[in-house]
Amino acid sequence: MEALSLSWASPVPRTLVCVAPIPDRVPPEDEALPALVSRNEWDGFATEKRRLEHLGGRLLLAEALSMWWGQRSTLLHVDEVEVRRDEQRAPHLHWLPGTWRREPLPTVSIAHSNGLAAVALASPGWRLGVDIEPADRTIAANAWDFFANEEERASFAGPQDALRAWVCKEAVQKALGQGMHLNPRTILIDVDGQCSVDGARLDVQHLHHGHLIMGLALVELDLRPMDPEDEVLEATRVAMAEADDWTVGCSTQRRGC
Repeated sequence: MEALSLSWASPVPRTLVCVAPIPDRVPPEDEALPALVSRNEWDGFATEKRRLEHLGGRLLLAEALSMWWGQRSTLLHVDEVEVRRDEQRAPHLHWLPGTWRREPLPTVSIAHSNGLAAVALASPGWRLGVDIEPADRTIAANAWDFFANEEERASFAGPQDALRAWVCKEAVQKALGQGMHLNPRTILIDVDGQCSVDGARLDVQHLHHGHLIMGLALVELDLRPMDPEDEVLEATRVAMAEADDWTVGCSTQRRGC
């Protein structure tokens, strides 16, 4: 695993971006799947390629989380965490039911391409979307209309400009948790790497790493769904705030002691 150094135009929350090779073989069927690998997703993949990509992303996520916690000397364990997808299939980290952990978990974005996986983590309340593509990939000019409006297409000097725009727009889609539900033609990134979508302001950048080009988009946004334990605790908090006679503990009195 390799952690990348990032620089942003303005002060930002804590972030971590890592890349690593995707494994070249899947675990034997008689072995348990590693932590963070979804059994439901795993069983639903039709090809070994998709299983390897999923495996590579989740193995890298486990390493990135260990680094994230280790940087603050926090003793937490990835086998207490799971990845859940929301209605748009955006991934979110949650403590496993029954752990009753309350430590905030970072937000996550995962990408994979050409034998490599990338993971981006950001402080709770922020999202850092990531996308990667082979740097030598060529997007045919007749496909530019799919993701860029007429003015953008006129600004492309060639396929590399189109590829850079594509990975950055994919990163924006992931940062906002919408994926392809957000029309990439509506994502407009200015020359300073600033982008505004439905009132959300994003900082966008791209970088080259080896044979890859990477797009990154950072936004202050909280999309994490509540889990059942969150709902219980929130309901308890509301009841305590609204009830004047709410008490906790034993109300008996000890006399003559």
